[in-house]
Amino acid sequence: MKMFHMTVPDHPDATLEGYLLDCEITLGQEARRPAVLVCPGGGYLYCSPREGEPVALSYAARGFHAFVLRYSVQEKAAGFAPLDEVSWAVGYIRENAEAWHIDPEKIAVCGFSAGGHVALASGLMARNRANAMILGYPATCAPNMPQADFMLKLLEGKQDVTDADAEKYDMPAKVTKDAPPMFLAATAEDTLTKSCTLPLVNAYSAQGVNFELHLFQYGPHGYSLANETTADGSSRMLEPAFAQWQELSVQWLHKTFGKPEFVDKSTSKMAGILKEMGFTKESEQMASFA
Repeated sequence: MKMFHMTVPDHPDATLEGYLLDCEITLGQEARRPAVLVCPGGGYLYCSPREGEPVALSYAARGFHAFVLRYSVQEKAAGFAPLDEVSWAVGYIRENAEAWHIDPEKIAVCGFSAGGHVALASGLMARNRANAMILGYPATCAPNMPQADFMLKLLEGKQDVTDADAEKYDMPAKVTKDAPPMFLAATAEDTLTKSCTLPLVNAYSAQGVNFELHLFQYGPHGYSLANETTADGSSRMLEPAFAQWQELSVQWLHKTFGKPEFVDKSTSKMAGILKEMGFTKESEQMASFA
């Protein structure tokens, strides 16, 4: 795996991290892979570490190139800067798709809570849009909810906000027929964002856009992977039922993008080296073991 860390151009408080799977070794298979761009949550106050790298690495373990965007927060989020940053990140991944062995038409954006809000906004409004969206308990209409009024003030960059301001960030109202397909996982006990779930799903249904919804009964807001990797020492963040969402999202991506193709050819690098050195018989024997 190759990793990189960079600052988003013209946005000094935003960074992009990449986790690129090794593709240089000739495996006799198609080298281009799909990619997942992860946007952590945090109410536009911070980017949660629990919803960043662990999630990206879990997708990398399933064969996806993975990225984490830590977008601008607090006063730096004014003017909906995170939306521009997600758009830039998707475009940057596409620009480098050939060099990074990425299929440019198989890029998914994955967001949690406020990260789910900006991920969805990028799929509906951005210049560079992902091909699919994975949303974990997204705050898709939270900026115009009383308990999340601070988010609206951060995004608008002012204290006095209006209903017209709030409408700009209400994502269910912006769903159209060309919206990217969506996977959504949430819980019925999530008092912060559960009221956002059904309006978004209904909007997708009304527009005839493909989506998959998993509404689990139990659990608070902020589960992330809901396993020991992201529990951060809290048993409240462990829930085996909700933890299924990540594997379900992988299955959904395979249905949406197509399953990876595997060809039964030798995957032995040693066999190739032996052949180049003139050990033809030995290379054939080695290839038969792989």
